[in-house]
Amino acid sequence: MDRIDRLLALVAELRAARSEPLDPPVLAARLGVSERTVRRDLELLTHGGLPVRARKGRGYVLPEPPGPAPLSEVESLMGPVRETLAEAVRTRRVVRLAYTDQAGARSFRDVEAHGLVIAPYGEYLVGWCRMRDGPRMFRLDRIGAAFLAGRSGQVRDLDELLAVLRVPVPRPRAGAGAGPRGPAGAARARAWTLDRLEFVRSRLRGVRSRCSRGAAHCSRRCSTGSWPMTRGSG
Repeated sequence: MDRIDRLLALVAELRAARSEPLDPPVLAARLGVSERTVRRDLELLTHGGLPVRARKGRGYVLPEPPGPAPLSEVESLMGPVRETLAEAVRTRRVVRLAYTDQAGARSFRDVEAHGLVIAPYGEYLVGWCRMRDGPRMFRLDRIGAAFLAGRSGQVRDLDELLAVLRVPVPRPRAGAGAGPRGPAGAARARAWTLDRLEFVRSRLRGVRSRCSRGAAHCSRRCSTGSWPMTRGSG
């Protein structure tokens, strides 16, 4: 394991432990290195700005960063557009957009925010457009303003949302040689896009699964007063 991978693994172990301290011998055994190496890496991370804390006689802990403060409706209109959209995605809210399309036409529409996608040369909001009654993708640099409405978004079909994720192929840098054209270039672009789609699909499936399980558990506990012994097939 090289140094970069070792640092990544170390941070992952600390984050997985949350508020439970881990002592150097445990970390050394998990990473397959010496305690001296673990202490040196921890010192490096601390000097680099990672807030690793030493608990005397217990080990090291990485405190969880505080979550973002919820935005009010006024703050959503006054603040940066991206922060408003991120809040809408986190809280599954409907966001009102002032959007200018590629032809220069401005429209105002309500969108159920489901995700933010970072593409090679732009960022996009993926959501369900209530004006068009279908999934749409909106470029962030074309959203002039955004406002958090007081309504919640619905659970939508995953495949319909993923259908709009036509991730753009990276443009060559200025001065760089042109990439392959023809069938070879098209195949490479298609493979890259499908890879990104599969990654987003797996993340969204995981989120939807956790949300569904949580809703089912809460509903059954409220109705029976205790956790169910078995789960139904749904």
